[in-house]
Amino acid sequence: GTATGEPLIIKISGNNEAMKREYDNYQRVSGGLKKGQFIRRKEFLLNAGEEMPGMSALVMQRGVDDVKAFMPKVGGKLEGPLLLDCAVTALRCMEALHGVRLVWNDLKTENFVVVEDERTGDISFRGIDLESCMPVKSNPVDFTPEACPPEFAKSFMTGEAESFSLEYNYDVWSYGMFLYEISTGRGFFDGVSAEQITKKLPIFEPLVDNVPDPTLADLISKCLSITPRDRPSLARISKHPYFDGYAGNSKNPFDFLFGGKSS
Repeated sequence: GTATGEPLIIKISGNNEAMKREYDNYQRVSGGLKKGQFIRRKEFLLNAGEEMPGMSALVMQRGVDDVKAFMPKVGGKLEGPLLLDCAVTALRCMEALHGVRLVWNDLKTENFVVVEDERTGDISFRGIDLESCMPVKSNPVDFTPEACPPEFAKSFMTGEAESFSLEYNYDVWSYGMFLYEISTGRGFFDGVSAEQITKKLPIFEPLVDNVPDPTLADLISKCLSITPRDRPSLARISKHPYFDGYAGNSKNPFDFLFGGKSS
């Protein structure tokens, strides 16, 4: 017969500590006031089975593609409603994590997947991979150069990464990089090695002239403020004019994150 039910994927790893942390982070955000728009988790197995000794497994809803892989299939970048929906999804996920005092520490296009509704064919986006999330004011366990802000790269280069204190504005920088990539189809550092990215970041001056929408370009430039305290809060981001046209906003774009119903 025809297979029915939700498509699933099993993530298997020998890093049991990281897998347990990821599952706990999913559970933590699920218990928060705002749920975000994350992939659904089905089960966590500390022991993946006799055939995989020392391995743990996380069973999750499966997406069609991650956003980075999806963009070439729709013209190389996201545009119009797809772009706006993806931007809102990332903002909702970030707000949900911050609501339970977690810093994502790894917000990037590979950590959002495309989900297709089997009944309607509608496309939506979901956040994945909370393995790197750590409590605010704590220290990072790892990092992705493309997503990390200049102040962390500087700490890494001076050997102080392990004592770096994570703040919410770390994710705001990552969000600016994410918005730039989904709106232009290219990251600022495509084709550059991790080592070179880390070296360039402390003196990096982002230019957003090639972002097609000037309103979005303005938001991106604010998120990519070199000085951490100059980056906007999530409340300010949600009130930015770019989100005025979002169908989920009744009157005030602030409502859908901070005053509206949980999604």
